Amino acid sequence: MRTFQRISKFCAAITFVLCASLGNFYPAFAEDGAQDYGLEMSPAVIELGDLNPGDMAEGKFSIKNTGKEPTDFKITFEPYGVTGEDYTADLETRTQYNDIIDWATFSANSGSLEAGESREIQFFIKVPKDVPAGGQYGTIVAESSAKNDSSSSSIAIGRRVGIVVYTQVAGDTRKTGSIEDLKLPSILFNPPVTATSIVENTGNTHAVATYTLQVFPLFSDEEVYTNEEDPDELVILPETRRFNTISWEGAPHLGIFRVKQTVKLFDQTEEVEKLVFLCPIWLIFVVLLVIFCVIFWIVSRIIANKRN
Repeated sequence: MRTFQRISKFCAAITFVLCASLGNFYPAFAEDGAQDYGLEMSPAVIELGDLNPGDMAEGKFSIKNTGKEPTDFKITFEPYGVTGEDYTADLETRTQYNDIIDWATFSANSGSLEAGESREIQFFIKVPKDVPAGGQYGTIVAESSAKNDSSSSSIAIGRRVGIVVYTQVAGDTRKTGSIEDLKLPSILFNPPVTATSIVENTGNTHAVATYTLQVFPLFSDEEVYTNEEDPDELVILPETRRFNTISWEGAPHLGIFRVKQTVKLFDQTEEVEKLVFLCPIWLIFVVLLVIFCVIFWIVSRIIANKRN
């Protein structure tokens, strides 16, 4: 019996240590340090809509010096594409989907800005008459010559910022694609609750995929979380695959929920629903330890009764 008492005390001590240490353990992440860029452009995206061969389109954007010193700048129009399912921006590779960069002219290709000064610049797109139908994508890039810069928006590329331009040439466009690999975890040790999916666009023009997440209690149809009124929307470029994660950031650390992910592309809709169990890993250790102690106590009592 003394041996049993010692082991029981040892198990209790281990339980206390697990609760005290693991119970207060959460991973910490360092915030990204602020970066300084001299220019800011707006809007972040320009959507020109459908253009016909031979059309002339025009638009405008603003460029602002957000630094503390005057700076010179130059404007270029570069390809826009992506690489990989994580959609890393590619401003170098030429494809049939970024010929638009050869069709554009600007009211100014360079200039100077005082600190805090902004300027509006016009651009003009002349679509060739013999261009094939399909999406066209480019990036209007402004590059600063200042050494100490500051920016809070646009695409930051070194000391450069950019605006993505979307359009499509009317004609025989293909709007085809697929929704794949909708996944939900069954067990999570920490929030948030996340759902993942991959959308593939096999057409020749861009599409917008819509992602919604709904969370219900185990025995109720009353939602505890949903983004149905403001779903996530992502642009999928032609002939690309895009991986996406959608999350319920306010999830508790303990609970069982019915989680439903819905993804829409063109006229397609795919859904996945699963029970998701949220439980801190330290609690699992404690439960297993308690089960071990109970089994050990029962076995010890059986052995003791047999000896008596």
